[in-house]
Amino acid sequence: MSSVSEHARFAITGVIEGFYGPPWTHQERLDMIGFLGSCGFNTYIYSPKEDSSLRDRWMQPHSQQELDQFREWADAASKQGISFVYAISPGFGMEYASKTHLQVLKDKFYSLYRQGVRQFALLYDDIPLQLMHEGDQAAFSHLAEAHVATARWIWEEINAWPETKKLLVCPTQYCGMGDEPYITYLGRHLPRSVELFWTGRFVCSPYLTSQDAMRFLTYTQCCPLYWDNYPVNDLAMANELHIGPLRNRDHDLGNYAAGYVANAMSSSEASKIPLMTAAEYLQNPQGYLADAAWDRAIEAVVGRKHAAAFRRFAEHVQGSFLHDRESPELLEAFLQFRFHFLQGNRRDALRQLQDLFLEMEMTADELLNGLENRKLLAECRPWIEKYRLWGMVGQAAVSLIDAGTEGKMAQAAYHLLKLKKLVKRAEAMPQKVCGNVMSMFVDSVLQEVKKGRQ
Repeated sequence: MSSVSEHARFAITGVIEGFYGPPWTHQERLDMIGFLGSCGFNTYIYSPKEDSSLRDRWMQPHSQQELDQFREWADAASKQGISFVYAISPGFGMEYASKTHLQVLKDKFYSLYRQGVRQFALLYDDIPLQLMHEGDQAAFSHLAEAHVATARWIWEEINAWPETKKLLVCPTQYCGMGDEPYITYLGRHLPRSVELFWTGRFVCSPYLTSQDAMRFLTYTQCCPLYWDNYPVNDLAMANELHIGPLRNRDHDLGNYAAGYVANAMSSSEASKIPLMTAAEYLQNPQGYLADAAWDRAIEAVVGRKHAAAFRRFAEHVQGSFLHDRESPELLEAFLQFRFHFLQGNRRDALRQLQDLFLEMEMTADELLNGLENRKLLAECRPWIEKYRLWGMVGQAAVSLIDAGTEGKMAQAAYHLLKLKKLVKRAEAMPQKVCGNVMSMFVDSVLQEVKKGRQ
């Protein structure tokens, strides 16, 4: 990967384990830390939403077993040249005006400091924008004031510990234009050394632009630390498989941002494909080419033998807020089929479509039976199986069209029944594969059958 001038580099380049859903296992986390080091990232942030010791039970101390694991992760990160960041989300239960709660927060951080952790994060995300406790309502005029007071106090405390390097803060209002009263107050009153997370205009931003970063800087008087919610696929996105490349991030974003961290998927192995493309972007934003980076990432994670097959499959599952063109080559094939079929070249049109659907089934079979990366296969299996099923659906549809146009009504009836059974199986699988393209194709075929019966 080629380099860029120093002024365009992101100071913080990392990955956050910040998704809703099952956290990574101990070994998955160690493996991911090693992977991040090999790709040139410099930061890993521990913040799985379903680790209750960070959220609902944040006031309870970690067990010795948990602390031992944190030491192992922090040591592994240090060996890779990666900063291990411990992030806590005390928002629901914390009373910001309570000296007892502040001391508990400090003690929790110090227990991690003793395990070798030197960077910390205070996350105020996904809580009400109003002060909820009577003591806080009496002590502070608004939520931002309470958050600033807490962050300033804890930073002054932990900054006195030798080698403590950083405090990161995630605001409650973490997306928008950057000129909202809450975020502008936060940015203008936090210490300059404290970094402030921002996801862009939206929770999941289709674009991250330098113009928006400059606006954020103008109003908050600090550079945003981008928390990019890609490739994460939790909550409403759970049926999407975000293995497409990073797209639509400005090449000069690093000039106006404090850093960039990507929120990964709970599927740690599958996450490596988009994360490798993010690493290429971060190291060379001006020269970054998404599709070329994607090819390299797929080959690195999948292996050369089955990389081409996986790429064919991946083309049909990369739909996300970054990429709204669902199976464009498949849609183009359907449009060409319709043209040639209506122009009278029916045999060639049917043959080409049948070959396409047969290739889909064979590609899925190759991956299901031959993929050496078994962990990747296990994580992607439901999507690959649905991809295979759509290939079978397509073949049944072509056979139905062929039999119907030849006047072979008994065969057409058989293929119609087969098609409906396969479609029912495919539609019962919630995974998003081929977007709506296959459904539209099948609907158009069934509509023609209905017309023929009238």
